[in-house]
Amino acid sequence: MFIKGSLKILVLAGILFTAVLLQQTGVIDLSQELSRAESLTELWWAPLLFIFLKFALYSVAMPAGPFIWLLGVIYEPWAATLLTIAGGVLGSLGAYWVAGYFSSYLRDRFSGTQAYALLHSNSGFFQLLALRSMPGLPHALVNYSSGILQIRLLPYIITATMGFACKGFIYTSAVYNATHQLHEEASIISFQTVWPLLLLVVFSLTGILIQKKFLK
Repeated sequence: MFIKGSLKILVLAGILFTAVLLQQTGVIDLSQELSRAESLTELWWAPLLFIFLKFALYSVAMPAGPFIWLLGVIYEPWAATLLTIAGGVLGSLGAYWVAGYFSSYLRDRFSGTQAYALLHSNSGFFQLLALRSMPGLPHALVNYSSGILQIRLLPYIITATMGFACKGFIYTSAVYNATHQLHEEASIISFQTVWPLLLLVVFSLTGILIQKKFLK
């Protein structure tokens, strides 16, 4: 499961890199679509909406990853990362409390997952941080496993913040640079546009290696 998630990140990096090449060679023109998306920054309530949607989806164990890509298109990486952290941490807390309330019902469903097994045997700060930062690992597994096991709240919040900050910055930087830092006079492959994509690939490959070696 986790490896499939990491492979999806590699696919995303390939799509973004292809978009850079097609835009630079004039095959496609994304300028109008980008202008429409960027118009959302003029709406004062848009950030609140994104935070609420991420909170709601994470609370009920639904994936909210696509919002990270959308935030990367609309906002600069630092702003998109802050919104990712806010929505992700609030959603993690929501899932934690939901799982704690329905722990007897959810225990059978999540007890067979690798995240649950790791946290059940060792629920320390660094184990939580490793799970949070791992590419391809659904946050719902960590959130609900932590809630069922009633992991201490302070390290749970800190590691969630650090995990969303790490993933949020890498993902949103890759999307933002691939869609915004495109100039007709610039070279097709420049460090400014490619470094987040390369970092995304390295991040994904590292996750696959760790999962194959340590999460068999």
